Amino acid sequence: MLRKLLSFICCILFLTLLNTAGAAGRGTILFVPLDNRPVCLEYSVNSMQAAGWNVETPPEEYIASNHRSGNPDKLYEWLAERAPLANAVIVSSDAMLYGGLVDSRTHHIDREVLKERAERLVSLKDLGGDPLVYVFTTIMRSPRASAAPVEPPYYAEWGSRIFQLGELEDREDLKEITRRERKDLKRLRKEIPAEVRADNMKRRALNIEMTELLLHGVESGDFDYMLIGRDDTAQFSQAHKEARKMGILVSELPKERIRFFAGADQLGMVLLNRAANRLSYDIPMVFAAYGDGKGKNTIPSYEDDPVDISVNEHIHAVGGWPTKYLHRADMVLLVNTPASGVTLEASAPSNNGTVTRQQERFMKKLDYFMQQNKPVAVADIAYGNGADNALVKELFNEGKAYRIAAYGGWNTAGNTIGFALSQGLLAPRMTEAGKDNLLNIRYLDDWAYQANVRMKVSAELIWPNHWPNSGLNSEQLVAAEKLIAKEMKNTAAPLMTEKTVDEYKFNLPWQRMFEVRVAQK
Repeated sequence: MLRKLLSFICCILFLTLLNTAGAAGRGTILFVPLDNRPVCLEYSVNSMQAAGWNVETPPEEYIASNHRSGNPDKLYEWLAERAPLANAVIVSSDAMLYGGLVDSRTHHIDREVLKERAERLVSLKDLGGDPLVYVFTTIMRSPRASAAPVEPPYYAEWGSRIFQLGELEDREDLKEITRRERKDLKRLRKEIPAEVRADNMKRRALNIEMTELLLHGVESGDFDYMLIGRDDTAQFSQAHKEARKMGILVSELPKERIRFFAGADQLGMVLLNRAANRLSYDIPMVFAAYGDGKGKNTIPSYEDDPVDISVNEHIHAVGGWPTKYLHRADMVLLVNTPASGVTLEASAPSNNGTVTRQQERFMKKLDYFMQQNKPVAVADIAYGNGADNALVKELFNEGKAYRIAAYGGWNTAGNTIGFALSQGLLAPRMTEAGKDNLLNIRYLDDWAYQANVRMKVSAELIWPNHWPNSGLNSEQLVAAEKLIAKEMKNTAAPLMTEKTVDEYKFNLPWQRMFEVRVAQK
């Protein structure tokens, strides 16, 4: 009798757990993005919604845009009102402290104001409702060259030398500096105005201090999970130097509550996916495979770790587990790496669409994994800032472009890996039409625009007219978007069909050539 009673109780508990999981899966996730760029906001939210999740975001006027700083106080008020009713809260600390990613590089906010904002972020759980609280932040980047408005105004003149200074100081700190480099370091310290160096380092130090304050949220359990992203970090740079020291602090915290890896714009998507997995009680097993040649040992441009480290860190961050056993895997992440291990820009002459043995062998690997009935997400990192033209051509020519679970080929390797992995894991919950729409957006954005149309329009319109790549006025914007629409059809229609391309519209949301917004009409 006792045995039957225990069996009955276990059965009831199991059914209750299933009902709880189902209810949680239909719950609400609050999301405060870095800013309103499509990859940070629209693409991430649309991916979750396609998989059936309810994601709420703040009113857009509170979120940073190309012409407006975000409003940390309004964002907090919105969270305070909604958090007690949510199952999970995913928050960009850059938005909550500074206003957004660009503001984190350009702000002049008083230290005490930032400290107060950091402390209230750590206390989010005190708002009630006991949601999961996930926070992502970034180590301030060290760009080789950049300019206002995404960097302080002095970057137009001093940006490249500020990068060189940071690179040499990093080498000096690591005791890997040559005699010639010491002379260059001494020269740069004299050349760069003291006030420029002081402004740059003051902001960097302040941002690091605020990140260290946020680490208390991990230590205390107020944050259920935290991601720290290294934004555009070269192998030797000021950002790499700061990340190395931050890594010492992170290593003392429990790995089940914090991760630290390359990238920034994908972090929100990664944590949204983690929330989905946690609320569904899923721990997906992911098998990673790479292109021939340097493969997993490739160190991509804009990053400072071999790609296999980045992949494994991303898998853990989404709430999954890397596996070396294909038969145990829920999904395969197939990473397209260059044979040489050098990730050139997508605008490089070598990215001309000619199919080589590298792409042929990659497609054979894809065939093999598909034959094992495993969903495959393709992370195309052979080039930076755009897709491998030959690979995309093969995906369409072999009829596999819509048979894969997800595709990514944009910006940095970390950005691509985070999106491809996350969308791939969400794909089983999507309708076929929903999955295909997300694939279309990635092909049109990462392949058609980033690897082809962006440079073509720049060469034919922007540069001949001496227009800026960033900060286009209204007349220039209209002309650029008109030519982009034309060239997108010319580029994409031969592979994707004219009918498919006609279903989408294209615009430049930040009035610059760097990113395009692809959306269904």
